[in-house]
Amino acid sequence: MELLPTWTETGARLLVTRFFKSFIQTGCIILLEEGGTIFMFQGMERKCSLKVSLRVHSMQFYWKVATRADVGLADAFIHGDFSFVDKNEGLLNLIMIFIANRDLKASVGTSSMKRGWWTPVIFTAALSSATYFIRHVSNRNTLTQARRNISRHYDLSNELFSLFMDETMLYSCAIFKSEDEDLKVAQLRKMSILIEKAKISKEHHILEIGFGWGGFAVEVVKQTGCKYTGITLSEQQLEYAQLRVEQAGLQDQITLVLCDYRQMPNQDKYDRIIVLEHVGHEFIGEFFSCCESALTEDGLLVLQFISMPDPMYDEYRHSAGFINEYIFPGGCLPALSRVTSAMASASRLCVMHLEDIGVHYYQTLRCWRKNFLKNKSQIYALGFDDKFIRTWEYYFDYCAAGFKTRTLGDYQIVFSRPGNVATFGDPYNVTMPSAY
Repeated sequence: MELLPTWTETGARLLVTRFFKSFIQTGCIILLEEGGTIFMFQGMERKCSLKVSLRVHSMQFYWKVATRADVGLADAFIHGDFSFVDKNEGLLNLIMIFIANRDLKASVGTSSMKRGWWTPVIFTAALSSATYFIRHVSNRNTLTQARRNISRHYDLSNELFSLFMDETMLYSCAIFKSEDEDLKVAQLRKMSILIEKAKISKEHHILEIGFGWGGFAVEVVKQTGCKYTGITLSEQQLEYAQLRVEQAGLQDQITLVLCDYRQMPNQDKYDRIIVLEHVGHEFIGEFFSCCESALTEDGLLVLQFISMPDPMYDEYRHSAGFINEYIFPGGCLPALSRVTSAMASASRLCVMHLEDIGVHYYQTLRCWRKNFLKNKSQIYALGFDDKFIRTWEYYFDYCAAGFKTRTLGDYQIVFSRPGNVATFGDPYNVTMPSAY
């Protein structure tokens, strides 16, 4: 059936197609409208050989993209305004084409494009951007808001997360040795590498900030026999992890607490502090200050966090995009320089080891997406609808494209205080394990 656009949608289609014509210099995007109209945008540069075909089901696709740019594209996908001929890699490839063209334009010195690829050109975009900005500001991770932000994502359903993660229930980047390696094996390897990097032994008392579903808690105690304390802001995660600890018979060694890291008792000192994927921009100085207070003099802090490139950081953190609108309210990925500068200003810690494992996150996300879509019927049974399914499909591919193109990093960093001879005094035992 032929699509009959309103005059505003006709104008939006003209703007979007003109934009694609000028913007796409590498790769190929084909728009297939239901009435038979076809638009093809073929770049001449060889940087990207990807080709993707979109089926446009509603003229709202053009209106949303024209007025809300990258967030509008996500909204159009979520509401079924368009789909892909290639159901498996179409969305992933589309985002990678946009990234390739953004990078190509940046390399030849063209002006930066706000909100992902371009500045929305219709006046209503200003209202849309303002709405997202207000929501983003209202979701800042203050003490009271942080628990609400965590709950909106992590308290959706423990069963939901179990349907796409492996048995370890680790919601962070795994480390693979091959493309076809099992996700559980890769997650176990990641935990072993972290344990080695943190140099955890039986006499240590470790703190994990944001323990998820308790996978690392159980594994680190099993491997080392250490004493473990974990804190979380998610009530559902706490309930799940407590049951897991009981089933493992480790109640005497593992303590789990519903607590913000900014409210930890000052008298507690830990030999090691582990934080996986929970470092953001706004309160990172306060985070390092809290870790400084909680860490023993010869202790180590080990962070694993997703990072935004420094050149894109200021623009990124002053906008509200797909992830913090739909997935992680209050989220803001830090740049590496922001982390190290906060470390220097708020603590006596220094970097002892740094490694970017982000290339492994692409494969982790593809595994999660495959499991998620394979278990759609069970997700429906939990009460989630098609829009929710498409939101998470977009989330997995959006992030996977960022890691595949090396736009995003995922750093593991070991911090220590200067003069830590007790931990690093042996010159024959100072090397760190590597993800590569």
